[in-house]
Amino acid sequence: MVTISRVRTGDVIDRRYRLEDELGSGAGGVVWSAYDTKLHRTVALKRAHGVPSASGFGREARNAARLHHPHVISVFDTVDPDWLVMEYLPSRGLDRIVAAGPLPAGRVARIGMQIAAGLTAAHARGVVHRDVKPGNILVGEGDLAKLTDFGISVWREATLTEDGRISGTAAYMAPEVARGQAATAASDVFSLGATLFAAVEGTPPFGTGAPEAVLARARRGEIPPMRHAGPLAPLLGEMLAVRPGQRPAAEQVRSRLAEIAGPWRPPEVPPSPSRRFTPWWAVAAAVVVVTAAVFTWSVLATGPAPEPSTVDVIGDPTTADPCALAGQHALRPFGTTSLNPVYGNFDRCDVLIDVGAGDPLDVEFELAAASVPGAVRPGQFPVERHPLSDDACDRRIAVSTGYDVWITAKMDNPPRDLCAVADTATNAALIRLRQGPLPRRAPFAPRSLATTDACGLLDGPALARLPGVDAIHPEIGFGGWDCTWHSTIDHTSVRILFDHSQPMSADDGTPTRVAGRDAFVKADDDQDHSCTAKVVQREFPDQNGDPLDEIMKVIVAGDGTGARFCPMARDFAAAAAAKLP
Repeated sequence: MVTISRVRTGDVIDRRYRLEDELGSGAGGVVWSAYDTKLHRTVALKRAHGVPSASGFGREARNAARLHHPHVISVFDTVDPDWLVMEYLPSRGLDRIVAAGPLPAGRVARIGMQIAAGLTAAHARGVVHRDVKPGNILVGEGDLAKLTDFGISVWREATLTEDGRISGTAAYMAPEVARGQAATAASDVFSLGATLFAAVEGTPPFGTGAPEAVLARARRGEIPPMRHAGPLAPLLGEMLAVRPGQRPAAEQVRSRLAEIAGPWRPPEVPPSPSRRFTPWWAVAAAVVVVTAAVFTWSVLATGPAPEPSTVDVIGDPTTADPCALAGQHALRPFGTTSLNPVYGNFDRCDVLIDVGAGDPLDVEFELAAASVPGAVRPGQFPVERHPLSDDACDRRIAVSTGYDVWITAKMDNPPRDLCAVADTATNAALIRLRQGPLPRRAPFAPRSLATTDACGLLDGPALARLPGVDAIHPEIGFGGWDCTWHSTIDHTSVRILFDHSQPMSADDGTPTRVAGRDAFVKADDDQDHSCTAKVVQREFPDQNGDPLDEIMKVIVAGDGTGARFCPMARDFAAAAAAKLP
Protein backbone atom coordinates (compact mmCIF):
# COMPACT_ATOMS: atom_id res chain seq x y z
CA MET A 1 0.00 0.00 0.00
CA VAL A 2 1.29 3.47 -0.86
CA THR A 3 1.45 5.91 2.04
CA ILE A 4 1.79 9.65 2.22
CA SER A 5 4.42 11.09 4.52
CA ARG A 6 3.29 12.92 7.61
CA VAL A 7 3.21 16.69 7.47
CA ARG A 8 3.70 19.14 10.31
CA THR A 9 3.27 22.79 11.14
CA GLY A 10 5.91 24.78 9.28
CA ASP A 11 6.18 22.40 6.31
CA VAL A 12 6.10 24.22 2.96
CA ILE A 13 3.93 22.73 0.22
CA ASP A 14 4.81 23.38 -3.41
CA ARG A 15 7.56 25.81 -2.27
CA ARG A 16 4.82 28.31 -1.48
CA TYR A 17 2.24 27.31 1.16
CA ARG A 18 3.54 27.16 4.74
CA LEU A 19 1.33 24.96 6.93
CA GLU A 20 0.12 26.63 10.13
CA ASP A 21 -2.57 24.62 11.94
CA GLU A 22 -4.54 21.47 11.28
CA LEU A 23 -8.17 22.63 11.31
CA GLY A 24 -9.95 19.31 11.11
CA SER A 25 -10.39 16.03 9.37
CA GLY A 26 -13.39 14.63 7.53
CA ALA A 27 -14.26 11.85 5.14
CA GLY A 28 -12.61 13.64 2.24
CA GLY A 29 -9.33 14.61 3.85
CA VAL A 30 -7.42 16.73 6.35
CA VAL A 31 -7.68 20.52 6.28
CA TRP A 32 -4.88 22.91 7.26
CA SER A 33 -4.62 26.65 7.42
CA ALA A 34 -1.56 27.81 5.49
CA TYR A 35 0.24 31.03 4.63
CA ASP A 36 0.64 31.72 0.93
CA THR A 37 4.14 33.22 0.74
CA LYS A 38 3.58 34.43 -2.83
CA LEU A 39 0.23 36.20 -2.42
CA HIS A 40 0.70 37.04 1.28
CA ARG A 41 -2.60 35.66 2.52
CA THR A 42 -4.03 32.84 4.61
CA VAL A 43 -5.59 29.98 2.67
CA ALA A 44 -7.00 26.54 3.46
CA LEU A 45 -5.25 23.42 2.18
CA LYS A 46 -7.02 20.07 1.95
CA ARG A 47 -5.14 16.81 1.59
CA ALA A 48 -7.00 13.63 0.73
CA HIS A 49 -6.74 10.63 3.03
CA GLY A 50 -4.37 8.10 1.47
CA VAL A 51 -3.41 8.61 -2.16
CA PRO A 52 -6.01 10.63 -4.10
CA SER A 53 -7.28 8.97 -7.25
CA ALA A 54 -7.11 10.93 -10.46
CA SER A 55 -10.85 10.46 -10.88
CA GLY A 56 -12.01 11.30 -7.36
CA PHE A 57 -9.75 14.23 -6.56
CA GLY A 58 -9.95 15.52 -10.11
CA ARG A 59 -13.74 15.41 -10.07
CA GLU A 60 -13.79 17.44 -6.87
CA ALA A 61 -11.53 20.00 -8.50
CA ARG A 62 -13.47 20.27 -11.74
CA ASN A 63 -16.88 20.57 -10.13
CA ALA A 64 -15.90 23.25 -7.65
CA ALA A 65 -13.92 25.25 -10.20
CA ARG A 66 -17.09 25.85 -12.23
CA LEU A 67 -18.86 27.63 -9.37
CA HIS A 68 -18.40 31.30 -8.56
CA HIS A 69 -20.91 32.45 -5.97
CA PRO A 70 -20.82 34.46 -2.72
CA HIS A 71 -22.24 31.49 -0.81
CA VAL A 72 -19.92 28.82 -2.18
CA ILE A 73 -16.31 28.73 -0.94
CA SER A 74 -13.96 30.24 -3.53
CA VAL A 75 -11.50 28.06 -5.41
CA PHE A 76 -7.82 28.97 -5.85
CA ASP A 77 -5.45 26.22 -6.88
CA THR A 78 -4.38 22.55 -6.86
CA VAL A 79 -0.77 21.59 -6.13
CA ASP A 80 1.72 18.86 -5.51
CA PRO A 81 -0.68 17.04 -6.79
CA ASP A 82 -2.59 15.86 -3.72
CA TRP A 83 -3.30 19.25 -2.11
CA LEU A 84 -6.28 21.48 -2.83
CA VAL A 85 -6.02 25.23 -2.14
CA MET A 86 -9.12 27.21 -1.23
CA GLU A 87 -10.58 30.26 0.40
CA TYR A 88 -9.98 30.44 4.14
CA LEU A 89 -13.15 31.51 5.94
CA PRO A 90 -13.16 32.30 9.68
CA SER A 91 -16.19 30.22 10.66
CA ARG A 92 -17.68 27.20 12.37
CA GLY A 93 -19.49 24.31 10.77
CA LEU A 94 -23.26 24.40 11.26
CA ASP A 95 -22.98 20.95 12.84
CA ARG A 96 -20.85 22.38 15.67
CA ILE A 97 -23.24 25.29 16.16
CA VAL A 98 -26.26 22.98 16.37
CA ALA A 99 -24.41 20.69 18.79
CA ALA A 100 -24.94 23.39 21.42
CA GLY A 101 -28.71 23.23 20.90
CA PRO A 102 -31.44 23.92 18.31
CA LEU A 103 -31.44 27.32 16.62
CA PRO A 104 -34.33 29.79 16.37
CA ALA A 105 -36.39 29.49 13.19
CA GLY A 106 -35.41 32.99 12.05
CA ARG A 107 -31.70 32.27 12.22
CA VAL A 108 -32.19 28.95 10.43
CA ALA A 109 -34.03 30.82 7.67
CA ARG A 110 -31.14 33.30 7.35
CA ILE A 111 -28.59 30.52 6.99
CA GLY A 112 -30.77 28.44 4.71
CA MET A 113 -31.57 31.22 2.25
CA GLN A 114 -27.85 31.67 1.57
CA ILE A 115 -27.18 27.99 0.99
CA ALA A 116 -30.26 27.76 -1.24
CA ALA A 117 -28.80 30.61 -3.30
CA GLY A 118 -25.53 28.68 -3.67
CA LEU A 119 -27.42 25.55 -4.72
CA THR A 120 -29.39 27.57 -7.25
CA ALA A 121 -26.13 28.60 -8.90
CA ALA A 122 -24.80 25.03 -8.82
CA HIS A 123 -27.96 23.54 -10.30
CA ALA A 124 -27.98 26.16 -13.06
CA ARG A 125 -24.59 24.77 -14.13
CA GLY A 126 -25.74 21.15 -13.94
CA VAL A 127 -23.85 20.40 -10.71
CA VAL A 128 -25.50 18.35 -7.95
CA HIS A 129 -23.81 18.55 -4.56
CA ARG A 130 -25.06 15.16 -3.21
CA ASP A 131 -23.92 15.73 0.37
CA VAL A 132 -25.64 18.83 1.74
CA LYS A 133 -25.51 18.53 5.53
CA PRO A 134 -24.70 20.72 8.56
CA GLY A 135 -21.01 19.75 8.45
CA ASN A 136 -20.73 21.12 4.91
CA ILE A 137 -22.13 24.54 5.76
CA LEU A 138 -19.79 27.19 7.15
CA VAL A 139 -21.22 30.01 9.25
CA GLY A 140 -19.02 33.05 9.71
CA GLU A 141 -19.37 36.46 11.31
CA GLY A 142 -22.80 38.01 10.96
CA ASP A 143 -24.23 34.59 9.98
CA LEU A 144 -22.56 34.70 6.58
CA ALA A 145 -23.04 31.14 5.29
CA LYS A 146 -21.21 29.25 2.55
CA LEU A 147 -21.57 25.76 1.11
CA THR A 148 -18.45 23.60 1.04
CA ASP A 149 -17.13 20.23 -0.10
CA PHE A 150 -18.21 19.37 -3.60
CA GLY A 151 -16.03 16.26 -3.40
CA ILE A 152 -18.77 13.83 -4.45
CA SER A 153 -20.82 16.24 -6.54
CA VAL A 154 -21.60 14.98 -10.02
CA TRP A 155 -23.08 16.02 -13.30
CA ARG A 156 -26.73 15.08 -13.68
CA GLU A 157 -25.91 12.14 -15.96
CA ALA A 158 -23.95 10.40 -13.19
CA THR A 159 -25.57 8.00 -10.77
CA LEU A 160 -23.34 6.12 -8.35
CA THR A 161 -19.67 6.38 -7.51
CA GLU A 162 -17.12 4.52 -9.64
CA ASP A 163 -17.22 1.45 -7.40
CA GLY A 164 -21.02 1.35 -7.26
CA ARG A 165 -21.43 2.58 -3.68
CA ILE A 166 -24.03 5.17 -2.70
CA SER A 167 -22.38 8.46 -1.75
CA GLY A 168 -23.76 10.91 0.78
CA THR A 169 -24.69 11.06 4.46
CA ALA A 170 -27.61 8.80 5.36
CA ALA A 171 -29.18 11.09 7.95
CA TYR A 172 -29.68 13.81 5.32
CA MET A 173 -30.15 11.67 2.22
CA ALA A 174 -33.24 11.88 -0.03
CA PRO A 175 -35.28 8.64 -0.08
CA GLU A 176 -34.69 8.04 -3.79
CA VAL A 177 -30.92 8.39 -3.36
CA ALA A 178 -31.02 6.05 -0.36
CA ARG A 179 -32.69 3.54 -2.67
CA GLY A 180 -29.84 3.82 -5.17
CA GLN A 181 -31.35 6.21 -7.71
CA ALA A 182 -29.48 9.08 -9.33
CA ALA A 183 -28.87 12.23 -7.32
CA THR A 184 -30.65 15.28 -8.73
CA ALA A 185 -31.24 18.90 -7.88
CA ALA A 186 -34.40 17.75 -6.08
CA SER A 187 -32.35 15.46 -3.83
CA ASP A 188 -30.13 18.42 -2.92
CA VAL A 189 -33.28 20.34 -1.94
CA PHE A 190 -34.33 17.41 0.26
CA SER A 191 -30.90 17.32 1.95
CA LEU A 192 -31.05 21.07 2.58
CA GLY A 193 -34.50 20.58 4.09
CA ALA A 194 -33.13 17.81 6.30
CA THR A 195 -30.26 20.09 7.33
CA LEU A 196 -32.61 22.93 8.28
CA PHE A 197 -34.85 20.41 10.08
CA ALA A 198 -31.86 19.32 12.18
CA ALA A 199 -30.89 22.93 12.89
CA VAL A 200 -34.33 23.93 14.19
CA GLU A 201 -35.39 20.62 15.78
CA GLY A 202 -32.03 19.54 17.14
CA THR A 203 -31.89 16.15 15.41
CA PRO A 204 -31.87 15.05 11.76
CA PRO A 205 -35.20 13.85 10.30
CA PHE A 206 -34.07 10.22 10.04
CA GLY A 207 -32.62 10.23 13.54
CA THR A 208 -29.23 8.96 14.63
CA GLY A 209 -27.74 5.57 15.40
CA ALA A 210 -26.35 2.75 13.29
CA PRO A 211 -25.88 3.87 9.65
CA GLU A 212 -27.82 0.85 8.40
CA ALA A 213 -30.86 1.75 10.52
CA VAL A 214 -30.71 5.41 9.52
CA LEU A 215 -30.41 4.43 5.86
CA ALA A 216 -33.43 2.16 6.18
CA ARG A 217 -35.52 5.01 7.59
CA ALA A 218 -34.25 7.25 4.78
CA ARG A 219 -35.38 4.74 2.18
CA ARG A 220 -38.86 4.73 3.69
CA GLY A 221 -38.94 8.52 4.11
CA GLU A 222 -39.97 8.28 7.76
CA ILE A 223 -39.90 11.81 9.20
CA PRO A 224 -41.18 12.62 12.72
CA PRO A 225 -43.49 15.61 13.37
CA MET A 226 -41.86 19.01 13.75
CA ARG A 227 -42.22 20.66 17.15
CA HIS A 228 -40.04 23.77 16.97
CA ALA A 229 -39.99 24.75 13.29
CA GLY A 230 -42.76 27.34 13.57
CA PRO A 231 -42.93 29.38 10.34
CA LEU A 232 -40.46 27.00 8.69
CA ALA A 233 -42.72 23.95 9.04
CA PRO A 234 -44.77 24.32 5.82
CA LEU A 235 -41.70 24.87 3.63
CA LEU A 236 -39.70 22.08 5.30
CA GLY A 237 -42.63 19.73 4.77
CA GLU A 238 -42.51 20.44 1.02
CA MET A 239 -38.71 20.15 0.85
CA LEU A 240 -38.89 16.78 2.63
CA ALA A 241 -41.58 15.36 0.34
CA VAL A 242 -40.91 11.70 -0.48
CA ARG A 243 -41.59 12.24 -4.19
CA PRO A 244 -38.91 14.44 -5.84
CA GLY A 245 -41.42 16.13 -8.15
CA GLN A 246 -43.33 17.54 -5.18
CA ARG A 247 -40.33 19.47 -3.84
CA PRO A 248 -39.75 23.15 -4.65
CA ALA A 249 -36.69 24.22 -6.66
CA ALA A 250 -33.71 25.73 -4.83
CA GLU A 251 -34.58 29.24 -6.04
CA GLN A 252 -38.13 28.89 -4.67
CA VAL A 253 -36.66 27.74 -1.37
CA ARG A 254 -34.37 30.76 -1.29
CA SER A 255 -37.25 33.16 -1.97
CA ARG A 256 -39.51 31.69 0.72
CA LEU A 257 -36.74 31.56 3.31
CA ALA A 258 -35.96 35.20 2.54
CA GLU A 259 -39.60 36.05 3.33
CA ILE A 260 -39.31 34.25 6.67
CA ALA A 261 -35.97 35.95 7.43
CA GLY A 262 -37.60 39.34 6.84
CA PRO A 263 -35.49 42.45 6.13
CA TRP A 264 -32.23 40.76 7.16
CA ARG A 265 -29.65 40.39 4.40
CA PRO A 266 -26.33 38.50 4.41
CA PRO A 267 -23.16 40.49 5.15
CA GLU A 268 -21.67 41.94 1.99
CA VAL A 269 -19.01 39.61 0.64
CA PRO A 270 -15.91 41.53 -0.55
CA PRO A 271 -13.81 40.32 -3.47
CA SER A 272 -11.31 37.58 -2.69
CA PRO A 273 -8.14 39.33 -1.49
CA SER A 274 -5.15 38.97 -3.75
CA ARG A 275 -1.98 41.01 -3.61
CA ARG A 276 -0.43 39.33 -6.60
CA PHE A 277 -1.77 37.50 -9.65
CA THR A 278 -3.10 34.00 -9.05
CA PRO A 279 -3.22 32.34 -12.49
CA TRP A 280 -6.68 30.89 -13.07
CA TRP A 281 -5.16 28.16 -15.27
CA ALA A 282 -4.21 26.41 -12.06
CA VAL A 283 -7.69 26.51 -10.58
CA ALA A 284 -8.92 23.00 -10.08
CA ALA A 285 -9.60 22.99 -6.37
CA ALA A 286 -12.56 21.91 -4.33
CA VAL A 287 -14.18 23.33 -1.24
CA VAL A 288 -13.94 21.96 2.28
CA VAL A 289 -15.13 22.67 5.78
CA VAL A 290 -12.86 25.14 7.54
CA THR A 291 -13.94 25.28 11.13
CA ALA A 292 -11.95 28.09 12.72
CA ALA A 293 -9.86 31.14 11.99
CA VAL A 294 -6.25 30.84 13.08
CA PHE A 295 -4.07 33.93 13.35
CA THR A 296 -0.82 34.77 15.04
CA TRP A 297 -1.43 38.29 16.27
CA SER A 298 0.95 40.44 18.23
CA VAL A 299 1.29 44.07 19.20
CA LEU A 300 4.68 45.37 18.22
CA ALA A 301 4.61 48.94 19.48
CA THR A 302 6.10 49.34 22.94
CA GLY A 303 5.52 51.96 25.58
CA PRO A 304 2.31 53.92 26.14
CA ALA A 305 0.15 53.87 23.03
CA PRO A 306 -2.07 56.74 21.92
CA GLU A 307 -5.80 56.26 22.32
CA PRO A 308 -7.00 53.94 19.55
CA SER A 309 -8.80 55.65 16.73
CA THR A 310 -12.38 54.63 16.01
CA VAL A 311 -12.68 56.53 12.73
CA ASP A 312 -12.03 55.35 9.19
CA VAL A 313 -8.28 55.77 8.90
CA ILE A 314 -8.13 54.76 5.21
CA GLY A 315 -11.06 56.72 3.79
CA ASP A 316 -11.28 56.89 0.01
CA PRO A 317 -8.79 54.22 -1.12
CA THR A 318 -7.98 56.12 -4.32
CA THR A 319 -6.72 59.15 -2.39
CA ALA A 320 -5.19 57.59 0.76
CA ASP A 321 -1.44 58.22 0.85
CA PRO A 322 0.51 55.01 1.62
CA CYS A 323 3.68 57.07 2.03
CA ALA A 324 2.19 58.47 5.24
CA LEU A 325 2.77 55.02 6.77
CA ALA A 326 6.37 54.73 5.62
CA GLY A 327 8.48 55.36 8.71
CA GLN A 328 11.57 56.61 6.91
CA HIS A 329 13.09 58.18 10.02
CA ALA A 330 12.52 55.08 12.14
CA LEU A 331 14.41 52.98 9.59
CA ARG A 332 17.55 55.12 9.49
CA PRO A 333 19.44 53.00 12.05
CA PHE A 334 19.59 50.29 9.36
CA GLY A 335 21.21 52.55 6.75
CA THR A 336 20.68 55.61 4.58
CA THR A 337 16.99 55.82 3.60
CA SER A 338 15.11 57.29 0.67
CA LEU A 339 11.39 57.38 -0.06
CA ASN A 340 10.10 56.17 -3.42
CA PRO A 341 6.35 56.53 -4.10
CA VAL A 342 6.52 54.99 -7.60
CA TYR A 343 8.45 51.77 -6.94
CA GLY A 344 5.26 49.76 -7.43
CA ASN A 345 1.57 50.33 -8.04
CA PHE A 346 -0.48 53.29 -6.77
CA ASP A 347 -1.37 51.39 -3.59
CA ARG A 348 2.24 51.23 -2.44
CA CYS A 349 5.11 53.34 -1.16
CA ASP A 350 8.66 52.07 -0.56
CA VAL A 351 11.53 53.03 1.69
CA LEU A 352 14.86 52.05 0.13
CA ILE A 353 17.71 51.49 2.60
CA ASP A 354 21.33 51.66 1.46
CA VAL A 355 23.00 48.96 3.55
CA GLY A 356 26.29 49.12 1.66
CA ALA A 357 25.77 45.86 -0.18
CA GLY A 358 24.81 46.57 -3.78
CA ASP A 359 21.07 46.87 -4.34
CA PRO A 360 19.13 48.58 -1.55
CA LEU A 361 17.04 46.83 1.05
CA ASP A 362 13.42 47.48 0.06
CA VAL A 363 10.63 48.04 2.61
CA GLU A 364 7.19 48.04 1.01
CA PHE A 365 4.16 49.71 2.59
CA GLU A 366 1.10 48.51 0.70
CA LEU A 367 -2.63 49.09 1.15
CA ALA A 368 -4.87 46.11 0.33
CA ALA A 369 -8.35 44.69 0.74
CA ALA A 370 -8.77 42.85 4.04
CA SER A 371 -7.54 39.25 4.07
CA VAL A 372 -10.08 38.40 6.80
CA PRO A 373 -12.95 40.91 6.45
CA GLY A 374 -14.79 41.83 9.62
CA ALA A 375 -12.30 40.15 11.96
CA VAL A 376 -11.09 43.36 13.67
CA ARG A 377 -12.91 45.49 16.21
CA PRO A 378 -13.05 49.27 15.57
CA GLY A 379 -10.02 51.09 16.88
CA GLN A 380 -7.86 47.97 17.01
CA PHE A 381 -4.84 47.34 14.78
CA PRO A 382 -3.65 43.77 15.38
CA VAL A 383 -0.53 42.60 13.60
CA GLU A 384 -0.09 39.25 11.90
CA ARG A 385 3.57 38.23 11.81
CA HIS A 386 5.07 35.82 9.31
CA PRO A 387 8.50 34.18 9.46
CA LEU A 388 11.29 34.95 7.03
CA SER A 389 10.66 33.37 3.63
CA ASP A 390 12.60 33.66 0.37
CA ASP A 391 14.61 36.68 1.56
CA ALA A 392 11.43 38.56 2.55
CA CYS A 393 9.70 39.17 5.87
CA ASP A 394 6.01 40.14 6.00
CA ARG A 395 3.80 41.88 8.54
CA ARG A 396 0.07 42.51 8.11
CA ILE A 397 -1.78 45.19 10.07
CA ALA A 398 -5.54 44.66 10.01
CA VAL A 399 -7.77 47.73 9.92
CA SER A 400 -11.40 47.44 11.01
CA THR A 401 -12.73 49.33 8.00
CA GLY A 402 -12.03 46.41 5.66
CA TYR A 403 -8.41 47.05 4.70
CA ASP A 404 -4.96 45.69 5.48
CA VAL A 405 -1.58 47.35 5.56
CA TRP A 406 1.12 44.97 4.30
CA ILE A 407 4.72 45.70 5.24
CA THR A 408 7.42 43.67 3.53
CA ALA A 409 11.17 43.94 4.04
CA LYS A 410 13.04 42.18 1.24
CA MET A 411 16.51 41.81 -0.19
CA ASP A 412 18.56 39.03 -1.72
CA ASN A 413 21.24 37.83 0.72
CA PRO A 414 20.55 40.65 3.19
CA PRO A 415 23.25 41.77 5.64
CA ARG A 416 20.53 42.87 8.07
CA ASP A 417 17.81 40.95 9.93
CA LEU A 418 14.87 41.50 7.60
CA CYS A 419 12.27 40.70 10.26
CA ALA A 420 13.82 43.26 12.61
CA VAL A 421 13.51 45.81 9.81
CA ALA A 422 9.89 44.76 9.19
CA ASP A 423 9.08 45.08 12.91
CA THR A 424 10.57 48.57 13.08
CA ALA A 425 8.60 49.62 10.00
CA THR A 426 5.42 48.13 11.46
CA ASN A 427 5.90 50.03 14.72
CA ALA A 428 6.10 53.27 12.78
CA ALA A 429 2.99 52.43 10.76
CA LEU A 430 1.03 51.54 13.92
CA ILE A 431 1.87 54.87 15.50
CA ARG A 432 0.61 56.67 12.40
CA LEU A 433 -2.60 54.62 12.19
CA ARG A 434 -3.45 55.39 15.81
CA GLN A 435 -3.25 59.10 15.07
CA GLY A 436 -6.33 58.98 12.86
CA PRO A 437 -7.13 59.25 9.14
CA LEU A 438 -4.26 59.08 6.68
CA PRO A 439 -3.56 62.29 4.77
CA ARG A 440 -4.66 62.50 1.16
CA ARG A 441 -2.03 62.22 -1.53
CA ALA A 442 -1.35 64.93 -4.08
CA PRO A 443 -3.70 64.88 -7.07
CA PHE A 444 -2.72 62.50 -9.83
CA ALA A 445 -1.73 63.76 -13.26
CA PRO A 446 -4.78 64.23 -15.55
CA ARG A 447 -3.89 61.23 -17.77
CA SER A 448 -2.71 59.01 -14.92
CA LEU A 449 -4.09 55.48 -14.81
CA ALA A 450 -4.78 56.13 -11.13
CA THR A 451 -7.88 58.05 -12.25
CA THR A 452 -9.15 55.00 -14.20
CA ASP A 453 -11.35 52.10 -13.09
CA ALA A 454 -9.66 48.94 -14.39
CA CYS A 455 -12.96 47.03 -14.43
CA GLY A 456 -14.48 49.63 -16.75
CA LEU A 457 -11.94 49.03 -19.51
CA LEU A 458 -13.48 45.81 -20.85
CA ASP A 459 -17.22 45.62 -21.51
CA GLY A 460 -19.43 42.68 -22.42
CA PRO A 461 -18.68 42.63 -26.15
CA ALA A 462 -14.94 42.90 -25.55
CA LEU A 463 -15.02 40.15 -22.91
CA ALA A 464 -16.99 37.83 -25.17
CA ARG A 465 -13.73 36.41 -26.49
CA LEU A 466 -13.13 34.80 -23.09
CA PRO A 467 -15.17 31.56 -23.28
CA GLY A 468 -17.99 31.46 -20.73
CA VAL A 469 -16.82 34.69 -19.11
CA ASP A 470 -18.47 35.85 -15.90
CA ALA A 471 -18.61 39.51 -16.88
CA ILE A 472 -20.81 40.48 -13.92
CA HIS A 473 -18.63 39.40 -11.00
CA PRO A 474 -14.97 40.36 -11.58
CA GLU A 475 -12.42 40.32 -8.79
CA ILE A 476 -11.76 43.97 -7.92
CA GLY A 477 -8.43 45.01 -6.44
CA PHE A 478 -7.62 47.90 -4.11
CA GLY A 479 -8.65 51.30 -5.48
CA GLY A 480 -10.14 49.73 -8.61
CA TRP A 481 -6.61 49.56 -10.06
CA ASP A 482 -6.72 45.78 -10.57
CA CYS A 483 -9.53 43.70 -12.08
CA THR A 484 -9.79 40.02 -13.07
CA TRP A 485 -12.51 38.21 -15.03
CA HIS A 486 -12.81 34.40 -15.03
CA SER A 487 -14.28 31.91 -17.43
CA THR A 488 -17.02 29.71 -15.97
CA ILE A 489 -16.34 26.79 -18.33
CA ASP A 490 -12.56 26.45 -18.27
CA HIS A 491 -9.53 27.82 -16.42
CA THR A 492 -8.93 30.91 -18.52
CA SER A 493 -8.84 34.41 -17.02
CA VAL A 494 -7.99 37.94 -18.08
CA ARG A 495 -6.57 40.48 -15.68
CA ILE A 496 -5.95 44.22 -16.01
CA LEU A 497 -3.72 46.03 -13.55
CA PHE A 498 -1.72 49.24 -13.49
CA ASP A 499 1.94 49.62 -12.59
CA HIS A 500 5.09 51.71 -12.94
CA SER A 501 8.07 50.53 -14.97
CA GLN A 502 11.45 51.56 -16.23
CA PRO A 503 11.25 52.56 -19.90
CA MET A 504 10.39 49.36 -21.74
CA SER A 505 12.28 47.67 -24.51
CA ALA A 506 12.35 44.42 -26.48
CA ASP A 507 13.31 42.67 -23.24
CA ASP A 508 9.72 43.27 -22.15
CA GLY A 509 8.34 41.44 -25.17
CA THR A 510 7.57 41.81 -28.85
CA PRO A 511 7.05 45.51 -29.65
CA THR A 512 3.70 46.41 -31.21
CA ARG A 513 1.11 49.19 -31.27
CA VAL A 514 -2.41 49.04 -29.82
CA ALA A 515 -4.93 51.87 -29.99
CA GLY A 516 -2.10 54.25 -30.97
CA ARG A 517 0.07 53.34 -27.99
CA ASP A 518 3.35 51.47 -27.64
CA ALA A 519 2.90 47.95 -26.31
CA PHE A 520 4.98 44.87 -25.63
CA VAL A 521 3.64 41.30 -25.67
CA LYS A 522 5.46 38.43 -23.99
CA ALA A 523 4.56 34.83 -23.14
CA ASP A 524 5.59 33.34 -19.81
CA ASP A 525 5.78 29.57 -20.19
CA ASP A 526 8.00 28.87 -17.21
CA GLN A 527 5.34 28.93 -14.47
CA ASP A 528 2.27 31.01 -15.16
CA HIS A 529 1.12 29.59 -18.51
CA SER A 530 0.18 33.14 -19.37
CA CYS A 531 0.84 35.96 -21.79
CA THR A 532 1.20 39.61 -20.77
CA ALA A 533 0.62 42.68 -22.90
CA LYS A 534 2.12 45.86 -21.43
CA VAL A 535 0.73 49.13 -22.77
CA VAL A 536 2.47 52.45 -22.16
CA GLN A 537 0.00 55.06 -20.92
CA ARG A 538 2.41 57.93 -20.30
CA GLU A 539 6.03 58.77 -19.62
CA PHE A 540 7.07 60.97 -16.72
CA PRO A 541 10.19 61.75 -14.67
CA ASP A 542 10.60 60.25 -11.20
CA GLN A 543 11.72 62.29 -8.18
CA ASN A 544 15.31 62.13 -9.42
CA GLY A 545 14.44 63.17 -12.95
CA ASP A 546 14.90 59.68 -14.38
CA PRO A 547 12.29 58.52 -16.92
CA LEU A 548 9.50 56.16 -15.88
CA ASP A 549 6.55 54.62 -17.70
CA GLU A 550 3.06 54.31 -16.32
CA ILE A 551 1.74 51.09 -17.84
CA MET A 552 -1.35 48.93 -18.11
CA LYS A 553 -0.76 45.18 -17.91
CA VAL A 554 -3.21 42.78 -19.54
CA ILE A 555 -2.57 39.17 -18.50
CA VAL A 556 -4.37 36.23 -20.06
CA ALA A 557 -3.75 32.87 -18.39
CA GLY A 558 -5.08 29.34 -18.64
CA ASP A 559 -4.23 25.77 -19.54
CA GLY A 560 -1.49 25.31 -22.10
CA THR A 561 1.52 27.31 -23.16
CA GLY A 562 1.69 31.03 -22.62
CA ALA A 563 2.19 31.71 -26.32
CA ARG A 564 -1.29 30.35 -26.94
CA PHE A 565 -2.78 33.33 -25.11
CA CYS A 566 -0.75 36.12 -26.73
CA PRO A 567 -3.25 36.89 -29.55
CA MET A 568 -6.01 37.14 -26.96
CA ALA A 569 -3.86 39.30 -24.67
CA ARG A 570 -3.13 41.67 -27.53
CA ASP A 571 -6.80 41.94 -28.50
CA PHE A 572 -7.88 42.59 -24.92
CA ALA A 573 -5.11 45.17 -24.56
CA ALA A 574 -6.27 46.95 -27.72
CA ALA A 575 -9.87 47.06 -26.49
CA ALA A 576 -8.84 48.33 -23.06
CA ALA A 577 -6.31 50.85 -24.41
CA ALA A 578 -9.01 52.42 -26.56
CA LYS A 579 -10.77 53.48 -23.35
CA LEU A 580 -7.73 54.90 -21.57
CA PRO A 581 -7.65 58.63 -20.90
